[in-house]
Amino acid sequence: MGSIPVGGTKIINMKHTITEIVKGTDALLTHICAGKVYYEIHVEDSTYQLEIDSMEDEWKTTYLYPRFKAITLMRWIRKGIENETFIQIK
Repeated sequence: MGSIPVGGTKIINMKHTITEIVKGTDALLTHICAGKVYYEIHVEDSTYQLEIDSMEDEWKTTYLYPRFKAITLMRWIRKGIENETFIQIK
Protein backbone atom coordinates (compact mmCIF):
# COMPACT_ATOMS: atom_id res chain seq x y z
CA MET A 1 0.00 0.00 0.00
CA GLY A 2 1.33 3.44 -0.85
CA SER A 3 0.88 6.42 1.41
CA ILE A 4 1.09 9.61 -0.59
CA PRO A 5 1.60 12.92 1.26
CA VAL A 6 -0.68 15.66 -0.01
CA GLY A 7 -0.54 19.33 0.88
CA GLY A 8 1.84 18.99 3.80
CA THR A 9 0.23 16.79 6.45
CA LYS A 10 -2.65 15.08 4.67
CA ILE A 11 -1.92 11.52 3.55
CA ILE A 12 -3.95 9.50 1.05
CA ASN A 13 -3.64 5.71 1.28
CA MET A 14 -3.74 3.84 -2.00
CA LYS A 15 -2.97 0.22 -2.71
CA HIS A 16 -0.13 1.16 -5.08
CA THR A 17 2.55 3.82 -5.13
CA ILE A 18 2.38 6.46 -7.83
CA THR A 19 5.40 4.80 -9.50
CA GLU A 20 3.57 1.46 -9.66
CA ILE A 21 0.48 3.19 -11.05
CA VAL A 22 2.27 4.83 -13.98
CA LYS A 23 4.97 2.27 -14.77
CA GLY A 24 4.02 0.26 -17.85
CA THR A 25 0.30 1.04 -17.65
CA ASP A 26 -2.17 2.80 -19.93
CA ALA A 27 -4.82 5.37 -19.10
CA LEU A 28 -8.04 4.61 -20.96
CA LEU A 29 -10.64 7.27 -21.72
CA THR A 30 -13.94 6.11 -20.21
CA HIS A 31 -16.22 9.11 -20.62
CA ILE A 32 -16.56 12.88 -20.90
CA CYS A 33 -19.25 14.78 -19.01
CA ALA A 34 -19.76 18.49 -18.26
CA GLY A 35 -16.25 19.41 -19.37
CA LYS A 36 -14.64 16.67 -17.27
CA VAL A 37 -12.60 13.93 -18.93
CA TYR A 38 -12.31 10.60 -17.13
CA TYR A 39 -9.50 8.08 -17.55
CA GLU A 40 -9.06 4.72 -15.87
CA ILE A 41 -5.74 3.12 -15.06
CA HIS A 42 -5.66 -0.60 -14.27
CA VAL A 43 -2.90 -1.86 -11.99
CA GLU A 44 -2.98 -5.56 -11.13
CA ASP A 45 -6.41 -6.09 -9.50
CA SER A 46 -7.05 -2.38 -8.84
CA THR A 47 -8.55 0.40 -10.93
CA TYR A 48 -7.88 4.11 -10.51
CA GLN A 49 -9.94 6.93 -11.99
CA LEU A 50 -8.49 10.26 -13.02
CA GLU A 51 -10.79 13.24 -13.54
CA ILE A 52 -9.39 16.08 -15.65
CA ASP A 53 -11.09 19.45 -16.13
CA SER A 54 -10.83 19.97 -19.88
CA MET A 55 -11.82 23.62 -19.46
CA GLU A 56 -8.46 24.52 -17.89
CA ASP A 57 -6.23 26.63 -20.13
CA GLU A 58 -3.52 23.97 -20.43
CA TRP A 59 -6.04 21.51 -21.92
CA LYS A 60 -7.24 23.92 -24.60
CA THR A 61 -4.20 23.02 -26.72
CA THR A 62 -3.97 19.34 -25.74
CA TYR A 63 -5.30 16.51 -27.85
CA LEU A 64 -7.56 14.05 -26.09
CA TYR A 65 -6.60 10.53 -27.06
CA PRO A 66 -8.60 7.46 -26.08
CA ARG A 67 -5.40 5.95 -24.65
CA PHE A 68 -2.32 7.52 -23.10
CA LYS A 69 0.66 5.92 -21.45
CA ALA A 70 -0.20 6.58 -17.80
CA ILE A 71 3.18 8.22 -17.21
CA THR A 72 2.22 10.85 -19.82
CA LEU A 73 -0.56 11.97 -17.46
CA MET A 74 1.70 12.04 -14.38
CA ARG A 75 1.30 15.81 -14.01
CA TRP A 76 -2.49 15.49 -13.87
CA ILE A 77 -2.33 12.41 -11.65
CA ARG A 78 -0.29 14.41 -9.11
CA LYS A 79 -2.80 17.27 -9.33
CA GLY A 80 -5.62 14.77 -8.95
CA ILE A 81 -4.06 13.32 -5.82
CA GLU A 82 -3.77 16.81 -4.36
CA ASN A 83 -7.36 17.82 -5.12
CA GLU A 84 -8.81 14.31 -4.62
CA THR A 85 -9.94 13.79 -8.22
CA PHE A 86 -7.62 10.80 -8.62
CA ILE A 87 -9.29 7.96 -6.77
CA GLN A 88 -9.11 4.21 -6.42
CA ILE A 89 -12.45 2.81 -7.61
CA LYS A 90 -11.64 -0.89 -7.35
